[in-house]
Amino acid sequence: MNPAAALALKFYQLTTSLIAPLGACFLAYKRRRDPPYGSRFCELLGHYRLRLEHCVWFHAASMGEVNSLKPLLRKFMLQHPQEQVVLSTLTTTGNEAAEALKGLNVVYAPLDAPWCIQGFFRALKPKALFIVDTELWPNLLHACVRHHCPVTIINARMREQNCVKYERLLWLSKPLLAEPLGRVLCVSDDDAQRFERIGVSADRLEVTGNLKYDLTPNEQLFKDSKAYKDARHLSPVLGVISSHEGEEELLLESYFTIRQQVPRLSLVLVPRHKSGVENAQKFLNSVDEEYTLRDNKQQPLDFSGGILLGATMGEIERYFGLCDLVFMGGSFVRVGGHNPLEPAYYSLPCITGPYYHNFQEAFDRLIEAGGAFLANDHKRLVTLTLMLLQDQEKLFNAGISAFEIQQEGRGALKNTLNYISLILDKLAVKAQS
Repeated sequence: MNPAAALALKFYQLTTSLIAPLGACFLAYKRRRDPPYGSRFCELLGHYRLRLEHCVWFHAASMGEVNSLKPLLRKFMLQHPQEQVVLSTLTTTGNEAAEALKGLNVVYAPLDAPWCIQGFFRALKPKALFIVDTELWPNLLHACVRHHCPVTIINARMREQNCVKYERLLWLSKPLLAEPLGRVLCVSDDDAQRFERIGVSADRLEVTGNLKYDLTPNEQLFKDSKAYKDARHLSPVLGVISSHEGEEELLLESYFTIRQQVPRLSLVLVPRHKSGVENAQKFLNSVDEEYTLRDNKQQPLDFSGGILLGATMGEIERYFGLCDLVFMGGSFVRVGGHNPLEPAYYSLPCITGPYYHNFQEAFDRLIEAGGAFLANDHKRLVTLTLMLLQDQEKLFNAGISAFEIQQEGRGALKNTLNYISLILDKLAVKAQS
């Protein structure tokens, strides 16, 4: 490591050590309306009750990454029943989604401060770390180097604008972020080229595809919900899935505009966070609009049309089963969008706003094939929704195109599992020698 980078790392370590408690308090406050941290708040600061030896550590930042990782984790645990597996997340919703996986140790990831990370290594002693997407934290990466814990990025992707920023500070980004990486399993050739540009050598790069194509959703839940919809003649139905703060009111107003021309139109609105449910309720109450709230997934579905406000987790397939067309949220605000391959699996076309960089590759393929549509603003959303709902043949063909793209992209799960097994086999041989 060059002297300037070493000095920068020392400064970063000092700064993060001092502000970690404030950072943990800020996160707890920011997510106070989501499922609470509770007694596990201290895990953010590196204090864990769980004690393991030589675990295999997977890290998925939030609920979207957790969901994309679930099929891989299920197969990995079947193939490696002897391994102790830990999955860490940064968000409360991600943690709740991870808890649904049996046989898995689920924790909150430590903040990127040296003493927080040291607490994790002291308690769980990971022998290998597999990070989903692109979570590159300097203290974490260099702690892994010190503890001889190889780091692999799986489903790795990098936006061009981020790559350009790293390139401008290559003297810093290469030693702090690129060199500690053992292997990078990329979504696409473009992503691999970007990682190479920031200093990851070609021999450490592989293109394995996008795990998000290898869905294993609850098909029975979807079928039951669709049968419910058909039996009650609930059509057409627009779904707004994973909306974020700043979107609920805008999307509800768009729905009211569309409904003027399609009077029988129903809406299924499923905010990403509980605060979004509260925002939607407040707005609907202010305009004196009736709605049905679903906040208990143990109760039978009870919806006869109009507006359904979904406030449950773990049953996204139920909501998809009610829809004819889906708008994926987080794309009218700078969140970066959500996974369009989930509705595509069920032959549901989707519409996205302009901010879909989290799923750039998938959306670009779907849009080119006519399985997804881009709305740069809410007026375009209204136009596209009317165009699709008033032309059943076009809607049907768009759904088929979406499904075909989703199916064509499968295979990343098998490729990724093969590389993970190779890495663990090498560790086992090294431990015996």
